[in-house]
Amino acid sequence: MKVFVSVAERSASNYLQAIFKDFVSVEFFGLTDENLEALGFKSIARYEDISVVGIWEAIPKIPKVLRLYSKIESLAKDMDAFILCDAPAFNIPLLKRIRDKVKKVIYFISPQVWAWRESRAEVISKLTDYLVVILPFEVEFYKKYGKEALFVGHPLTDLAKPTLPEEKVKGLVEWEDYLVILPGSRWSEIKNHGEYIKRAYRVLYEKTKLPAVIPTFEPFRRKLEQLFKGLPVKVFTPLDLEKPNYNLSFYAKFGLVASGTAELELSLLEVPHVVFYRVNPITYWVGKRLAKVSHIALTNLILKEGVIPEVVQRPWQELVSVALNIDAQRQREAFARLKTELGGEGSINRLRALFKKLLSS
Repeated sequence: MKVFVSVAERSASNYLQAIFKDFVSVEFFGLTDENLEALGFKSIARYEDISVVGIWEAIPKIPKVLRLYSKIESLAKDMDAFILCDAPAFNIPLLKRIRDKVKKVIYFISPQVWAWRESRAEVISKLTDYLVVILPFEVEFYKKYGKEALFVGHPLTDLAKPTLPEEKVKGLVEWEDYLVILPGSRWSEIKNHGEYIKRAYRVLYEKTKLPAVIPTFEPFRRKLEQLFKGLPVKVFTPLDLEKPNYNLSFYAKFGLVASGTAELELSLLEVPHVVFYRVNPITYWVGKRLAKVSHIALTNLILKEGVIPEVVQRPWQELVSVALNIDAQRQREAFARLKTELGGEGSINRLRALFKKLLSS
């Protein structure tokens, strides 16, 4: 069996690595990264080449994306199935192009159509054979489109855990107490957040005397080390220790995290935190008028309350003020409820069984 997988960010890649690691009878192709390729996936392109956030930021990528669509279309007839993972700006146009050329389409990880661009939900409902979601409220959302959304749990309930003991992590960090900074996993996010978070952290350090660690990926290391030069900040990648985002975050006093999957990971690791986000002003202006939700933190959306403070497109001074007044006790009480809402442990095995069933049906 040949399956094409379209992945556009690291969180989806991490889920696929866990779910498909023992699918020995399946030959995988697609948009990949080094970790999926190590698992045996045959790369058509690297998703880092097309991954950006925002309307304005996407414009320079258009020629490359159009060439990639043509390449994938030419492969579609030879595939038994396509698995599209989130990334609606790329995957929904791709879905329309390949639908008549491929036998089966599974959409895994629904785009946040309940937040904005709800018209995409209708496209997904009509053009996919199966929809596998990872947020519980999405099941009810898709019912109005006559689509059965399959939910068996969120992968992070199994994956978001430390793998190293505290003494080993703190021996590597060389600090007993520290805070964690998670500025994003895309170049566009590093660019938008870098100077902003540096200014906020400089004042936070003056107030708390807490040094900081930044778990990231090797391509971002040099940029971040240069940015925070002269401050008590250390940058770590998987070359320094395994799963730096989990192992460093778990032992942190608190975190500053860009909106996205990393925010949910901090909640599942039970680390008090503040979420922030900044984009190009044009992107923000458009998004604010189209968005249909009152929160951006996934934890808040799932629990339907503002447990995690959100600092969106606001001055860095506000981020400092909010970070100094985190209600850690309230957050910790909410974290246990969150795990239950997301299906509890065993999600990876349930997802693995579900995909084996869907691919063989």
